[in-house]
Amino acid sequence: MWIMVGLDQWIAIDGREPLQLPGQPSVREIGHLATRGLSGCVGLALGWEGGQIALAHVFSGCTDGTGKPPGPNTWDGPNGYRAKLDHALAMTQAAIPGATEQKYRLGILVFSESDPTRTVELLAGWLKDNGISSAQYPDWSGCNVSASPDDDDEMTVSKPSLLTNYLIAPVDDGLTWGPGGQMIACEELSALAHSADPPQGGT
Repeated sequence: MWIMVGLDQWIAIDGREPLQLPGQPSVREIGHLATRGLSGCVGLALGWEGGQIALAHVFSGCTDGTGKPPGPNTWDGPNGYRAKLDHALAMTQAAIPGATEQKYRLGILVFSESDPTRTVELLAGWLKDNGISSAQYPDWSGCNVSASPDDDDEMTVSKPSLLTNYLIAPVDDGLTWGPGGQMIACEELSALAHSADPPQGGT
């Protein structure tokens, strides 16, 4: 199952949980997330030891008013990106037993520029503040994120490939929320947040 993440969306799934679609038997399927169009925006991928993964498409307007690109401070304050990211992480980790006690949590920052923008710098600092190791992949226009099939493997983050069949959230009816379903969080990081475009030919 693939889910495409839209602008300023944060989507988290349990990549090893059974997928339950309406009227169909439960099946175990490794979960995948993807995002596209990172022209100035940043893809933020997170993985946990139990096979859970999260992906956010953070708008390029996420900045603290310093560095490049210039812009107003949208990072700080009760409705700023930092507060929204804190909430999204808390909601996700609340659904993962022992998440905050895990010794190894990985974050990957994907961006289209050759050098980190201020948005990348802020997100890297946020990951560090939350005790999450991170790496950066420059010159990428998007990414695919796949859950690890077992505890000995990390999530896989790869360059974008052609996807002709995927789900979008939260409008697709087939997504099951909560225990027993793969999706564990779907959060908005700003008022600009919206679902990804559906695959060509329909949703």
